[in-house]
Amino acid sequence: MKVLIRKRIMRVLIIDGYIDQPSCLGVPPFLAPLPRYIYGAIKKIKPSWEIDYITIDQIRKVLKDNYQNKASIGLNRLRENNIIILISGVSVPGKYLSGTPLRFSDIKHISNFFSESFKIICGPSTIFGIGEEGGKPSIPIERLENLENKWDLIVKGDSEIVLSTLLQNYENIFYNYEEIGNNPNMEKILQLKRENMEDILDFSVIGAELIIHHPNFSRFEGGNLICEIETFRGCPRYINGGCLFCVEPKKGPTAHRKIDSIVKEIESLYNKGVRHFRLGNQTDFYAFNHGLYENKRYPKPNPEAVESLLSKIRNSCPDIRTLHIDNVNALNFALYPKEAEKITRSIIKYCTEGNVAAIGIESVDSNVISMNNLKASADEILEALSVINKYGKFIGKNGNPAFLPGLNFIMGLPGETQESLNLNYQFLHKILKKNYWIRRINLRKFLIPAGFNPRLNKKIKNHLNKFASKYYKWKDTIRNEIDHPMLQKIYPVGRELKNVYAEKIDGNGTLLRQPGTYPITCFVPRKLDLKIKFNLMVVDHGFRSLNCLKTPIILNELSQRELEIIDGIGKKRAKAILLKRPINKKEWLEILPPEIWEKVTKLQPSLLSLI
Repeated sequence: MKVLIRKRIMRVLIIDGYIDQPSCLGVPPFLAPLPRYIYGAIKKIKPSWEIDYITIDQIRKVLKDNYQNKASIGLNRLRENNIIILISGVSVPGKYLSGTPLRFSDIKHISNFFSESFKIICGPSTIFGIGEEGGKPSIPIERLENLENKWDLIVKGDSEIVLSTLLQNYENIFYNYEEIGNNPNMEKILQLKRENMEDILDFSVIGAELIIHHPNFSRFEGGNLICEIETFRGCPRYINGGCLFCVEPKKGPTAHRKIDSIVKEIESLYNKGVRHFRLGNQTDFYAFNHGLYENKRYPKPNPEAVESLLSKIRNSCPDIRTLHIDNVNALNFALYPKEAEKITRSIIKYCTEGNVAAIGIESVDSNVISMNNLKASADEILEALSVINKYGKFIGKNGNPAFLPGLNFIMGLPGETQESLNLNYQFLHKILKKNYWIRRINLRKFLIPAGFNPRLNKKIKNHLNKFASKYYKWKDTIRNEIDHPMLQKIYPVGRELKNVYAEKIDGNGTLLRQPGTYPITCFVPRKLDLKIKFNLMVVDHGFRSLNCLKTPIILNELSQRELEIIDGIGKKRAKAILLKRPINKKEWLEILPPEIWEKVTKLQPSLLSLI
């Protein structure tokens, strides 16, 4: 039996494995609410305890150093922590620029490294499994039982409520592990849920302190840390079962936070220095504080509540740099057009540019919609796109459209055929033809949730394997024929993007993004100082990213690589420019065709004054 030495000061380490669910994002630069709630719960009940926070990427480096016997200042300090709390939660795996979410192998390594500490694992993955790859089943948390160094507590309820209950009533278990097995109520305690949404208010306010430990936070304008804010939990489509594949309906009917409570949490983060926020931890922002089910398919939106929430946030925190939303259900626009239009106007009035409404389409094939109980038809989705484009297409001060839709598709849902893929492509082509702007199109394989119907599970896996080559071709077609021309419309050559944050060195270049809900990735072919903001100009387009140069652009000072990425110049012309510069207008026109010269003068208008 392990017994911890009772110390005057207890040390707790929160390891953030990054939450990524349909309703919540916590992969850097995002910070999910749960780590802050847990921090706040411990701090409220045990103010004398020392609490530290570390990300899974940071702990991986420490474990790697330990494995390679490298000296690391943090190794011994980490092992001094009495209690380890690991937050797991990837149910929607994707590709991330600034972090890699927790994998099952990480859990084993952490368990072994902290073999003498009291270990708690919590978060969505303890209920829904750990999703590591689209098209494959999530790994159920029960696999932890096979680990050599066991986890002492597996929390399957609301972590902040479970921990606060244990700290208030059963603190002795943290010193004497035998107490866990001797407590007949332990299983019930580990599944405790909030009684109401106000249970988290104090934790959310006190937990704002956690942000000072986050690697993306800076005292200067908050760095690029984006705090995810919970507005309600549950699914408005709970009454009719919700989408077949989604974990959100399992959380029950919607339970909404009070407006003033949300504002207090944001104020506490704002006063600590955070300047970037996303009201994203909900299934549909338009359904916040929704009304009755006047149509049995979906409840009536509440424009007054949304207006009140957004206006109070802006009045309380006037220097916010980013205020964005996330999920939006197209049924709002189809069933309640007046209310949806009012909410759209409020979002544009109070939120910042670059805002994106993520709309889960999944598929427009009526058979797939029926078999999976999906949300809306193709025509209903088009109605939502029409309204959001009508009000949100204009370009804001930072170079982004004010508010655009983002579309999510899932490949491999029950009922899918080759015709389903064709219909989805035709739908996207129709959007392009109508000149509706779409900020991003997310194409991912169906992730099979833990505990999913075994018969369907096998059928889906077989289907995904059979369609693997078809998906590749389909995705490639969409990236070439839809994404690329869409980016050219939204971000034309010569568009200036302001306050773009340098995140990562990529070869001999730098990847940058503006803080925001689905920011466009910008590549600059020069190594820039990281964690600094730059103003950039678009010079060419990828399928899902932009090639950019720092502004102001002075062509006579650009390297060959920088000249090459300008749309229309290329390697051969770049070399000719380098050989002749500084060059006069006549020489420019000898090297560049008229249409390329026109583009180049957009990048550097002073060229027009050359003789």
